[in-house]
Amino acid sequence: MDKTEFTVRAMRDTDLPTCLTFTQQVKWPHRMGDWQLHFSQGNGSIIEDADGEIAGCILWWDYGSEYASVGLVVVPEHRQGNGLGRTLMDTVMSQTGARNLQLVATVAGTRLYQQCGFEECGFVYQVQGELTAQPEVTNSALSFSDLDETTLKDVIALDAAAYGCSRESLLKAVAATGKGLVAFNEGKPAGFAMLRTSGHGQTLGPVLADNDDTAKALISRLLADETGFIRFDLTEEALALKPWLESLGLAQVDKVSVMVKGKFLPSSQSGVTIYSLISQAFG
Repeated sequence: MDKTEFTVRAMRDTDLPTCLTFTQQVKWPHRMGDWQLHFSQGNGSIIEDADGEIAGCILWWDYGSEYASVGLVVVPEHRQGNGLGRTLMDTVMSQTGARNLQLVATVAGTRLYQQCGFEECGFVYQVQGELTAQPEVTNSALSFSDLDETTLKDVIALDAAAYGCSRESLLKAVAATGKGLVAFNEGKPAGFAMLRTSGHGQTLGPVLADNDDTAKALISRLLADETGFIRFDLTEEALALKPWLESLGLAQVDKVSVMVKGKFLPSSQSGVTIYSLISQAFG
């Protein structure tokens, strides 16, 4: 046990290079650009020792008065065993107040989150790899529009219906980093998808749609002419798409637990299903 005194402070942009090394140590694929996006939209805390050396980090994202997501919780291996993870989680739980909290847990972190009152409520399936085949873009009764200032309003509304809260700032930030499509059925928004550079290549998420066929049509059109590494963080509701994605050369490489403290807000009652997440941290 390290007897050094530790203090918690707000995360600063100058902390990001150190935070990046932490995620590299645990073999998470984040780039500096990924850290910058998550930091710009979040509320970060750093724990440091008496010499000012960073000993851990955490972020949470505010989705209104009822809901928040927690992620990028890392304490380097040589600092573990000092209760630093619990201190970081206590900091976030104090900051978030009565909000319902969601996070995606690694196996190593599950016990800590359980001690903090989180319960497992589902799974996320990490499906990724190099495309070995192009998805067939089939004719459809749907119409499609590129993501722009006009269609972004439809995206924000669909996302709010599915999540039960507004993530407007986050969606605008993600949209600015890549490209997207919105699907329409008889003039009404039926789903959307975004593709951006992150991790080992590109991440396709979020994907929200009214049914599997709409989701596949959006994904097919976004991946048309794309090559290289693609990642999806699929929800349990998207498992029907997994064999299709595997036929394109992708493979499931991980299955992680979704844990909540309070209520799990996202609901399929809206008529829109969440197929793929922006990231495991963002939800």
